[in-house]
Amino acid sequence: MKNIRNKTLRVLKTVIEENQDFILFTHQNPDGDAIGSVLAFYYFLEELNKNPTIYMTGVVPYFYEFLLKKEVKIVKEIDRKYEVGIVFDSSDKNRITEEFDISEKVKVLINIDHHPTNSNFGNINIVNPKAASVTEIISDIIKKLGYEISINVAECILTGLITDTGSFKFSNTNYKSLKIASDLVKKGANISKISKEIYEKRKMASLKLMGIALLRLQLYRNIGWSFIEEEDMKVNGASQEDIEGIIDLLRTLKEADLVVLFYPYNKEKIKVSLRSKKDSIDVSRLALKFGGGGHKEAAGFQIDKTQMNSYDDFIKKIDSYINSDEWVYTHK
Repeated sequence: MKNIRNKTLRVLKTVIEENQDFILFTHQNPDGDAIGSVLAFYYFLEELNKNPTIYMTGVVPYFYEFLLKKEVKIVKEIDRKYEVGIVFDSSDKNRITEEFDISEKVKVLINIDHHPTNSNFGNINIVNPKAASVTEIISDIIKKLGYEISINVAECILTGLITDTGSFKFSNTNYKSLKIASDLVKKGANISKISKEIYEKRKMASLKLMGIALLRLQLYRNIGWSFIEEEDMKVNGASQEDIEGIIDLLRTLKEADLVVLFYPYNKEKIKVSLRSKKDSIDVSRLALKFGGGGHKEAAGFQIDKTQMNSYDDFIKKIDSYINSDEWVYTHK
């Protein structure tokens, strides 16, 4: 694999073979690629008779629970030091937790990611911005190290590919991602089953939030935007996981080149999700302006509630950036 140097692979193989105790991390409010990545590597390490543990501040979103094929060891606190820590799908280690420095909880930290804004915070960094998903990188790693991909690992990898490519609709879909998906199907992974689990088994609360977001949908110039309030969450008994997918529904707005969704992240912060529909608008650069990050077509950031005077004013600020600042655009 050209994207990973042979020296890095040799070091990674040695670390995996010579250690037994692994703690796996991914970002807060994990999406399909994050869950797919951390579970794929968990099952992979178990198959090597290793002792993996997953650290997660929240829970596995219910529409990804089908990937829990067996009892998976997940902890919310770390009370000892592990031999090896592996971080998946996080451009910065602070995205995992702000309660402590994860580097202090492990002897060796491995960083596996595909965000172009990754800070290379690991002792070993495997970062490929050209990869459609982190699970694509994991597929490459396992095969390059000479191991077989089991059915459990295959389903997790395919889940990450499906979600991060928008069911193979986004521009990051290419020959390689489709070839990997084809190989995974040959191993027994079922695209139809996975897609139904993710997209066709939503709770009532999630659908009600979608309805609220659609009712509030507005268009300012070429920006489609909507918002969800804390009260909407309480009234409908919704949680953070119920918000996933709403931004992609807004993305279908024909008149918009960019869509934005505001929603409560915690008591102090509002999350702003961004999706670009136009090749020239790079939302990862826009997110960086506000301390966030992501990819060209999908990105986001958090902002203190005290900094948000009104959604309308903030949309106008975003509009001024995408229509005047050259750095937001990616010119051919």
